[in-house]
Amino acid sequence: MIDAQNKWWHHLIIAVLTFGGVFLVWFLKVEEMALTQQTINQFSRPVGAVPFILLFLTMLIGPVMKLKPSLFEDLGDFPYSWRAELGIWFAFWAVIHTLFVVYSRDGFLDYLEGISPWALGALIAVVMAVVLAFLSHKKAIKWLTADCWKWLQNHFTYAIWWLTVIHVLDRALLRPGFPSGDLLHWLYLIMVVLIPLLQFIAFVKTVKENRKERNSQD
Repeated sequence: MIDAQNKWWHHLIIAVLTFGGVFLVWFLKVEEMALTQQTINQFSRPVGAVPFILLFLTMLIGPVMKLKPSLFEDLGDFPYSWRAELGIWFAFWAVIHTLFVVYSRDGFLDYLEGISPWALGALIAVVMAVVLAFLSHKKAIKWLTADCWKWLQNHFTYAIWWLTVIHVLDRALLRPGFPSGDLLHWLYLIMVVLIPLLQFIAFVKTVKENRKERNSQD
């Protein structure tokens, strides 16, 4: 199944929730409303969290639909029909997060000079996400053909996930003082562990179903 509908109301809901969440977290944390380096740094924190949450939701859809298809029998094409929109907004917020990081340096060249391998991987993930976002519409799929688009989507999505996970591990989890009292860090840890765990369980289920089907045909 290929999702390229890009329903406007899907985009509207995700936009409202993500912008609202970012400004709410920032408003609760900010100490002054003036535009200072400190307030910008405080704002960049939720901006960095939103894209990873969106990526997590995008990755969650596949294994959940495989493990519990009965949950969605009466919901039409939900939640699969949200994958394109979630991916596009992940790319949007990932770009915004990158711009905040570059702004905190002395320009893009200074950012590249001091970039770590893990941050470089995250930057590559952002570029890949932007490419997928621009190709997530019917005309692009028709031009590429469905098989080529599916190949590109699958490979890019998994590469984006693991490059982003490594970046999150480096920036939030594999740091002195962890485990910390920061609930956001614990949320990151849950998401990082849950996706490969569900994918593995879904893989085992697929193997069992295929073997059962093959044995019934023999």
